[in-house]
Amino acid sequence: MERWYDFSGMLLFLSMVIPAAQDLTRYPNLQPDVQAHYLSSFDRTGGNDDGFEGTYSALYTDEDGELVIFDVAGPGTLWNLWFTSRVDGRGPLGAGRLKFYFDDEVEPRVDMDIDEFFSGRHPPFVPPFVYHAFQSTGGYVSTMPFPFQKRLRITTERKVGFYNAYYHTFAPDRAIESWTEAASAAPTPEIVGEIHTGTIVLDAPDMPDGEPVPSRKTLLEHEGSGAITALRIDPLFPVSAYWLNHVWLRIYWDGAREPAVDAPLGSFFGSGLGEASVRALPLGMSPSGPYYCHLPMPFWDGFRIELVSENPERTPAIWWEVRVDGDAPYARESSGYLHARYRREWPTTLGTDYRLLDTDGRGVYVGQTMTVEPLRSEVKRWWEGDLRIYLDERRQPAFHGTGHEDEYLGGWSNEWLMNPYSLPMHGEPKTTELTQVDFQWSAATTVYRFFPGGIPFQRGISVSTEHGTRNSVDAMYSSVAYYYAQSEAMEKIGEIDVDGPIELTSQFEGRDDDVDVTDRGRVVSERSRFTFDVPPGFARFRLRRLFDQSSPQEAEVWIGGTKAGVWYTATTNEHKRWAEADYLLPASLTAGKERLEVEFRMLRPGWNEFRYELWGIP
Repeated sequence: MERWYDFSGMLLFLSMVIPAAQDLTRYPNLQPDVQAHYLSSFDRTGGNDDGFEGTYSALYTDEDGELVIFDVAGPGTLWNLWFTSRVDGRGPLGAGRLKFYFDDEVEPRVDMDIDEFFSGRHPPFVPPFVYHAFQSTGGYVSTMPFPFQKRLRITTERKVGFYNAYYHTFAPDRAIESWTEAASAAPTPEIVGEIHTGTIVLDAPDMPDGEPVPSRKTLLEHEGSGAITALRIDPLFPVSAYWLNHVWLRIYWDGAREPAVDAPLGSFFGSGLGEASVRALPLGMSPSGPYYCHLPMPFWDGFRIELVSENPERTPAIWWEVRVDGDAPYARESSGYLHARYRREWPTTLGTDYRLLDTDGRGVYVGQTMTVEPLRSEVKRWWEGDLRIYLDERRQPAFHGTGHEDEYLGGWSNEWLMNPYSLPMHGEPKTTELTQVDFQWSAATTVYRFFPGGIPFQRGISVSTEHGTRNSVDAMYSSVAYYYAQSEAMEKIGEIDVDGPIELTSQFEGRDDDVDVTDRGRVVSERSRFTFDVPPGFARFRLRRLFDQSSPQEAEVWIGGTKAGVWYTATTNEHKRWAEADYLLPASLTAGKERLEVEFRMLRPGWNEFRYELWGIP
């Protein structure tokens, strides 16, 4: 008991200041009425001009001459906003006034010099809500949740360089109270539950016929329903990076034969390069204390936790502690099991993304740890690889990043690699083998990022990253992907091929941006109407559209003669023109319907349509 509460001092402090958006207890919920998005300054041609010239660092210039960097119709929430200097990892942003306009208001609710916004001197914009470049090395980061009901528009006075924004949009019938300064923080729930603790020793692997058989020991086997609310492991002896990479944590849920959590201890708890000071809210480790995980882990029949050693020698005592809450409020039909999937490619393959995760079904992606080790210490620029996350079989990535240091909310490789950092939801806790190569430095590094609120998927998810520009630099990559999932999945229940008078041959952004796709469609001047038959057994629906994204798109959506909301897309790409996007239909307008009559009423010229699909969520 005393060991637990010694550590909880930090957790209780964090619970007082961490935004409600980072409430870990929400992660297992499958969220059928939520979509996750990522907006960044990535090079729309597929090259590497991701912010150096600011070519793609604004969506448009408004009538007042302000540069619009974010423009999304609500309801929704902006979780993270990140920038880095156009000069180096220490320089100011120098973009003038940063303004947040909510719900089509004329006056901004936030209006501040951008460098002052991130300075940490102006409450409520202080840590852990904002970090400047000397705290999140090279990165200027906002972790303040900014909810909005109708619309959120963010502008800068002068051009920024590299930037990204992670946000959610909700079904139109979700009621959201837009951000105000007074409602900027809320406490997270306290960890509760019954404590189980013990100590084990892992024997050396058996060697029948010269082949090692890993040593296995069960930490805890439990029957009943509830959730693991905390897990701690403390090796009571000095450990090496090799040891941490050859002792595996495995957790089996509800009698499953295969483990859902299956990863080496080091990578699972935040560092694939040996012990480091990882101080993340979901998980972490300390060279002088226990490793911890606070991701909630619901179960309904029971679980089994085991450690598996592949080390050639006997492992001394390991202390462990598991807290179980038998009253955790997770319904089986609307929650997922925690998974932790370890992968590695030693080395990666030229021309092909490194895949962190490919899985089917419904779930919520929480985040990842990733370790990169160059093939030789002088090999550099592997960090230029972009993150790509594909959701629900759409051909366009929902997330398209601008490089490793940017996705982990740092900035500029030299400063990033030389100055490790560990923050509640993102970090780079350790680098090794730092080597100067011309004007740049290279090193091995281990990083983590967790997404507040999670990234819901209803059909499947694919998470990958380039290694170097267009996968041109091989390195040794390993990772753990954390997500909640169940096998039930969204289904396609109808489709309409428009086959209009316009033919377009172009490409999608992302992994296949050199593959031509040809289809026929039309531009709609006033209204577009169509009908879908709806089979029983679905609780929620979403409409998918294939369109040409070379111009902004905006139209009212009407279901059965009732206005559902506005479908608005401000992002454009004149080079890779194909896009697919989903619109979440409000359950209040679809419940009990055998046919859905859908109508679009144009709010600006250029609305185009090539194909529609109706998808249903059970």
